[in-house]
Amino acid sequence: MSPGSSVAPVVASGTASVVKLLVATLAFAGAYAGVEAADNASAQVQAGAAAPARAVTLSSEAVPAVTVAEPAAGTIAVSALAAPRSCDRPYLIQSVIDNPRPGGSVSYSWRLRRWSAGTRSWQTYLAANSGFAGRSRTAEWRPSIVDNPGWYRAELSVSGRTRLLGEKFLVSC
Repeated sequence: MSPGSSVAPVVASGTASVVKLLVATLAFAGAYAGVEAADNASAQVQAGAAAPARAVTLSSEAVPAVTVAEPAAGTIAVSALAAPRSCDRPYLIQSVIDNPRPGGSVSYSWRLRRWSAGTRSWQTYLAANSGFAGRSRTAEWRPSIVDNPGWYRAELSVSGRTRLLGEKFLVSC
């Protein structure tokens, strides 16, 4: 047996091991660089770096809801929010609620009603309840209408006595 023929398998297996170690080292270095970049990005966000502004455009198929900075007592304001998907329509619904007994609590419930052409009436689509103690508060609700186009309106009931109806608005996909 010649010395060259016994060395060739050792060199070949050594070369294969070196290649495997090189690939593993590159994979580790790439993963480390990715983790380092993610840590730097989260550190910038925690340090107060502002996220880039994003323009939001409503679909031309939707009738935009009325946007009010702060609604007056006795009114309901509906504002369209940025849509995460094409037929997912989130809204911000607000109203100012005055508590006639500031020392006590007041409860209120939201209803999002959808117009039914079949029954020719407003049907409850979503509902939520809440309450607070104190003199007055701007109550907020953030419902989302998914894959269900039609006419909607918000309704607010305060302690079962006062009922406010918002203007109707159209949701389409």
